[in-house]
Amino acid sequence: MLKQLVLNNIPKNSKFDPDQIKSDISDKCFYMQTCQRTLVLSYENNPLEHLADDLITLEGEAAYAYLLEIICGLKSKLIGENEIVGQFKTSYKEYVRNEFDSRLLQILEKLFKDAKDIRSQYLIGLSQKTYASIARKKIVSEYGADTVVILGSGQLAEDLINQFKKKINVVICARNTEKVAQLSHTHDLSVIAWDEREKLNEHAFIVNTIGAKEILIDEDHFNLKDQTFTKHLLVDLGSPSIIHAPQRNLKSGYMSLDDIFKEGAIREEKKRKQVTLARLALNSIVEKRSMLFTQKAKSAHEITATEKCAYAR
Repeated sequence: MLKQLVLNNIPKNSKFDPDQIKSDISDKCFYMQTCQRTLVLSYENNPLEHLADDLITLEGEAAYAYLLEIICGLKSKLIGENEIVGQFKTSYKEYVRNEFDSRLLQILEKLFKDAKDIRSQYLIGLSQKTYASIARKKIVSEYGADTVVILGSGQLAEDLINQFKKKINVVICARNTEKVAQLSHTHDLSVIAWDEREKLNEHAFIVNTIGAKEILIDEDHFNLKDQTFTKHLLVDLGSPSIIHAPQRNLKSGYMSLDDIFKEGAIREEKKRKQVTLARLALNSIVEKRSMLFTQKAKSAHEITATEKCAYAR
């Protein structure tokens, strides 16, 4: 069953527009966009074959293994980070709402199970900080903030809320009023209405999770913060970035996703060994999963053949 799997990986800085690719492919293809890549998973055919020279395309067990590494956080710049699991679940929920391919659905469900096994056996205790925890440490521990504004209402925004709410006050601001109301009720948050975003200037500390092609925060924001606050910081986790900063560094009150990656880089040899063991286990699991899928398909074929013979008699 895995032999017919086709995975296209479109790197972050590709010349292709991820949104355009999504609109061009069938609903039966699984689509996922992260801050590092766009993934298109299909079965038996490659809808992006005409773009093959500019994409990374994997098939069969190699495609399954690559996806498993991604869900386990082994392809992330922050090795072992778990934000990717939330992103994968969000994409999965969107996929099942449409006319999905039942064969891909089976594979995706097994991916979740295999990833959970690898994480629980090899990656728990890795102590790898994630985007949310690094942002919290920077704003709360180093800057001494008492309030933070979270821009956005997706999975990463909720991860940030869970990180911050036990330490300081949290305010949320996002386009999706229904989701904002839900998060506000669940976590007891204050809200800045999306059409009143100028109130962001009243807050020294902001974490952005929104990715869009438009600029929503420009140089004027940072200039005003310099005049108003002795210390201020905007942590930008959105991709594409909606921020136009005068100088994209901590001195100007701006922390990028690349800064987050640098803060969370793995250095200890013990952690490297855990990751190595996880990769070895992953290879073994892929081989086993491929064998199980093959056996299941063979059994189904034999049962169908027996039923046909019985019917013929």
